[in-house]
Amino acid sequence: MIGFKSKISRSSKRRKRKKGVKRKYIRYTVFAIISYIVFLIVTLPASVGFSFIKNNPQLNRQIQFSSVSGTVWSGSASSVRISGINIGQLDWNLKLLPLLLGELGVYIKVKNQQVSASTVSGAGSLAVSVFGNIKVDNFSARFPIDLLAPVLYGLPVRFGGDVNMHINSLSIEKGSRFNLKSRIVVSKARLVSPQHIEYGDILIQASPQLSGSQFVLTDQGGPLVLNGIVKLKGNGLYSINLGLDARNSASKDLRAGLGFLGRRDASGKYRYQSKGKLTNW
Repeated sequence: MIGFKSKISRSSKRRKRKKGVKRKYIRYTVFAIISYIVFLIVTLPASVGFSFIKNNPQLNRQIQFSSVSGTVWSGSASSVRISGINIGQLDWNLKLLPLLLGELGVYIKVKNQQVSASTVSGAGSLAVSVFGNIKVDNFSARFPIDLLAPVLYGLPVRFGGDVNMHINSLSIEKGSRFNLKSRIVVSKARLVSPQHIEYGDILIQASPQLSGSQFVLTDQGGPLVLNGIVKLKGNGLYSINLGLDARNSASKDLRAGLGFLGRRDASGKYRYQSKGKLTNW
């Protein structure tokens, strides 16, 4: 009886050892598969990975890349256009969590010396969904205001100047949403058309309003006295209500231009008001 029990005990121990080895084998196999998948993602050429954007009609209308190098995880493109805006050179580092939520989330750095005499530069976080929606967080940038021509297209005037901005948050869904929280300073602001007039430095503070945004404009002591509000709805409708005047240092062209706006209102300022809808929105 003792010998029989000993044989059963040894057989049981062998089965347990086999099960333990099998579990370890399964764990190692799963780990190897996961490691290989991660390796493929990390080393996947950027040109191959971003073919997903080119093959998605909605994304391709919003984002265009050229001369892509590096990997999907970390790479660069010599030229990028987002919603018609020429961003220039782009370097990125992919974020993992947004991918799990169906978004392409990256930390980016941009630089463009070909737009104008001013250099475009910026850095921050950007996320683009499979539907082409865009989100920006904690993004700081410097660029000439004419870079925004595709976004401002449809307004009855054209502006010039250098922009220094910090975006706390930006959410764009073309045709339905444009939410922006930001502080923007336009240095050497000027009206380019319908005539050329120097304004000085302008401060613009933007805040979300329902599906759109509200922009509060104030001068920073230059030739132009300015305070007013621009409202932009998510559907592209905008309204402008500005109070303007000229300081003693203002040019004759600025004074004459303000005179064309009509009479001064009760506050002593010339009033500019306009409504419309952004084209191509």
